[in-house]
Amino acid sequence: MATDKNLTLLKISEELDEEEVKDMRFLCSDHIPTGKRVENAQDLFKLLDELNLDICYELLYRIKRFKLLSDLGIHDMEQILKQPENCKISNYRILIYNISKGIDDKELHNIIYVLNIPKGKCKTLKNLMDLCTELEKEGKISLNDLHLLLNALEGIKRRDLTTKVKMYLNDARVVRPLQESGEQQGLKMCMQDTDQKIRCPAEVDARPIISSGTNTHQEVQQTPSIVDDPKAENTNFHGEECSSAEKIDTSTASSSNVMADTFQSLSIRTSSNKPIEEYKMDSTPLGICLILNNKLFTDTKYRERNGTDHDAEKLKKVFEDLGFDVHRHNDLTAKEIEEILKQYQKFDHTAMDCFVCCILSHGEKDIIVGTDGKHLQISDIRFWFSGSQCPSLLRKPKMFFIQACQGTRKQKACFITGSDSDLETDASVPEDRDFLLAISTVPDCVSFRTQNGSWFIQTLCTCLEEYCCKKYDLLIILTEVNRRVSEKHFDNKQIPEPRFTLSKKLVILPSSLRTSKQVADSTSVS
Repeated sequence: MATDKNLTLLKISEELDEEEVKDMRFLCSDHIPTGKRVENAQDLFKLLDELNLDICYELLYRIKRFKLLSDLGIHDMEQILKQPENCKISNYRILIYNISKGIDDKELHNIIYVLNIPKGKCKTLKNLMDLCTELEKEGKISLNDLHLLLNALEGIKRRDLTTKVKMYLNDARVVRPLQESGEQQGLKMCMQDTDQKIRCPAEVDARPIISSGTNTHQEVQQTPSIVDDPKAENTNFHGEECSSAEKIDTSTASSSNVMADTFQSLSIRTSSNKPIEEYKMDSTPLGICLILNNKLFTDTKYRERNGTDHDAEKLKKVFEDLGFDVHRHNDLTAKEIEEILKQYQKFDHTAMDCFVCCILSHGEKDIIVGTDGKHLQISDIRFWFSGSQCPSLLRKPKMFFIQACQGTRKQKACFITGSDSDLETDASVPEDRDFLLAISTVPDCVSFRTQNGSWFIQTLCTCLEEYCCKKYDLLIILTEVNRRVSEKHFDNKQIPEPRFTLSKKLVILPSSLRTSKQVADSTSVS
């Protein structure tokens, strides 16, 4: 049994990078003796074992390694951690960790300057967690005294993060970790920042190069000279989201609770007591995932889309893990996009259960821009895969995820004050049925992208990794994507827009879970 445990820990340690090990070391530092060195993941796991601390899975959950947890067969950490006695990592550590992931190097430098940290110590401070560890040693901050940090965050104008600290300080139930206190106290679930990995200044996904007599839209990469605003956040992405919207009772309900409640509402039944139907999603492969990734727009008025390769790579990994056959094409003109799409329109999808197409490019309202600057109507793309034009996908879900601006207008931030039908037959269905079209922003508005990828695609991938293994319906997952993207930045706002004509629930299980489910089903039948 011990051997199995060691093998599991070895597998985990091989998946973790150096930064993640340091993050985990910080999160459990309340339990580890001062000065104890941890060089790698195996050192950390060995130390935790010596201390009889079974918190490895909680650590993976806190650093948002949801896919790794799923691969290990752990799918219910969220439910487990709802029980106070199961939470071994303090809200204090989680708060500092999430704030650290939500700021960039420039902001860290400004905080160090505001706090007047001696130059000799600055060289060793790689992130906010390192800084807070030093401040703890000097007695300048503690579990219930974060006013120095609060003042520093206010000094760099991170109102979203100061809101989080204030909520934490106002929580009367803040306690030390259960392991340290030795008592079973009611420990409030941590305030989670999700998708906080993208730390570069935001880049707008379409804005025109200023010239006289033109109203053309294009994706812009905001350099510090254009928009010197490092607050534009966060990935896993991991990851994650900070804004004044979190004043809405975030202290008592996590986004996952909302997701669970919404998902439960999908179990409603029809008047005939028949459950809502679900699309068949068990073919191998599930279907083709087509990724059209445009970065270079040479000899046009459109700028290079730096960061888009991160989106394409993340999409490829996520959809391969979900069991799709992923095909990627880069830097396509409008004509080439049309030709490739029509190739897949004519492809025989009979043996597959669905089709996914991800388009990453510049755009205008209801338009995709090719690398030659020419346009392609989104409505045409949808028509090519309709029931009359692509019969092998009839009655199967066709999912389109589009990262492109739909205009040049920026969405305003509004601040919070105070607190299936019986008519369906096999003979006839609408040709536009069973579509899902998820666009990164609403009509006429920009969408944001950083050097590490776009807000929408990175958040989409994180949520698919986090919730597909929990059997959530895709529309519910997209609702959570909307929430996270809408809360990414205090001032710059973006809200994706899913449009759909789906007629059944759409649940996409990872291939590993589908395999185990099929084995269980066949065993029960026999």
